[in-house]
Amino acid sequence: MKKCAAGLAALFLIVIFLSPRAFAAGYELPEGTSITAQSAYFVNLDTGIVVFEQNADEQRSVASLTKLMTALLLMENVSDLESTMIEANRDLYTGAIIDPTVRASHADIRPGEHVSALNMLYAMMLPSANEAAEAVGYYLGNGNLNNFYALMNARAAALGCTNTNFTSTNGLVDMDEGNYSSAHDIALITQECWKHEVFRTVVGTAAHQMPAAESHNEPYNILSLNAMIKPSSTVYRSYIKGVKTGSTHDAGRNFASAAVNDKGETYIGVVLGAPWDAAEDGYAYSFHDTATIYDWLFANYSIKPSIDTGSPVTEVKVNYSSEADTLMLYPAGDLKTVLPNDSDELLEKTFDVPESVDAPIAMGDKVGTVTLTLNGALVGTVDLIAGQDVARNGFLYAVSRVQAFFGGLYFRVVCILTAIFLVGYGLLTFWMYNRQKRQRVRRAGGPGNAPRAPRPGRPPSAGRGVPPPAGKPSASRPPSSGPDELDLGFLEDDFTFGPPGED
Repeated sequence: MKKCAAGLAALFLIVIFLSPRAFAAGYELPEGTSITAQSAYFVNLDTGIVVFEQNADEQRSVASLTKLMTALLLMENVSDLESTMIEANRDLYTGAIIDPTVRASHADIRPGEHVSALNMLYAMMLPSANEAAEAVGYYLGNGNLNNFYALMNARAAALGCTNTNFTSTNGLVDMDEGNYSSAHDIALITQECWKHEVFRTVVGTAAHQMPAAESHNEPYNILSLNAMIKPSSTVYRSYIKGVKTGSTHDAGRNFASAAVNDKGETYIGVVLGAPWDAAEDGYAYSFHDTATIYDWLFANYSIKPSIDTGSPVTEVKVNYSSEADTLMLYPAGDLKTVLPNDSDELLEKTFDVPESVDAPIAMGDKVGTVTLTLNGALVGTVDLIAGQDVARNGFLYAVSRVQAFFGGLYFRVVCILTAIFLVGYGLLTFWMYNRQKRQRVRRAGGPGNAPRAPRPGRPPSAGRGVPPPAGKPSASRPPSSGPDELDLGFLEDDFTFGPPGED
């Protein structure tokens, strides 16, 4: 059933770049092996690892690989492909579609015929029918191809295609008219198509019977242009499960493929810009390039665990336990990647773990991580978990807390402040002691309390160190009344101000 126009317009507004670039292993073809294509991109779908790329982001004319986006929108917007009928509108049969000099590929769908959406899909994917793509675009665009181009570009953007622009449903328009993509972007579109079971069935079919229609009294057969799924061809490979060719003089020979090897590993491969002329065996160089890359890949590489979950990869010191001094750490997952068959030592491991961990620890607790790189490129990061339970020793923990307290900054600050206080208190006590000692010496008439010369105009007094006449009390101070009476004469000395002779 056709989606409503509002829904299609909303899709155009959702332009979200969500798909990050897949991890690139950086593998290179062996010396002496090369391809003729200008661009290439091969990715493993099981791991997301790019195993080979060459000018993968270069914008190029992609010819009929444009139909992959038309097919994707058809599958996403029509829920019942078998019962939904699409008309081949007569107005679409113009330009390159009917130009005999162009020799555009077709499925003999004639103007005015009504064909099911499923058979339109077969027509687009097998003989690369241009009239079928136009009919689908006209149908999904509600009678306006410009609406459909907008949907194509919005969907491409949502998939993460950054070097793609569509101005055609079928690819008969080249780069100079704004229709282009890249090997990487075509791989993204192909990967999304591959998620649909009906697509996998269609592109893996070498021949399909089209039913009778208004201008066809009898059913007729259409054939796939993909020679790599035909056992009779020299480029046949059993691991190729299909997808799509695309060729114009401007674009050269292009081919998007899906491959599944005998280990069940799935790959998407795209080659763009192979020479227009055929190879010596009569088949396109795009097929030969695809076979070259897959043959090399499957003979030398396979998906392997990048790290063994059954073996410890590092260890860490354990605190507060009498059971174990160290804890063995294990990977939480194996993180599969594509590796050479004859080597397991190419991966580099970078650990992020603490110097020590505190007991108690439960088996399976996350302790750190290990980051894996291959040829300098990031493969991924795996959690490291405890391989055993470790109990805490209460006595060791208590001792460590005491040690931590006495060795802590707070304790050191308190000690320093206490020392400063004690030193200050000692100095103050010493000063006060000396002062009192001097005062006692003065009161006792010792050194520092020698008699002074009397001031002019004043007689000497007992308070100034001169004894009064015998039998006569001092004129300046009454005689002492007893042993408990204080002699405050020293205050007179201490508080005498001004030069002698001035009161």
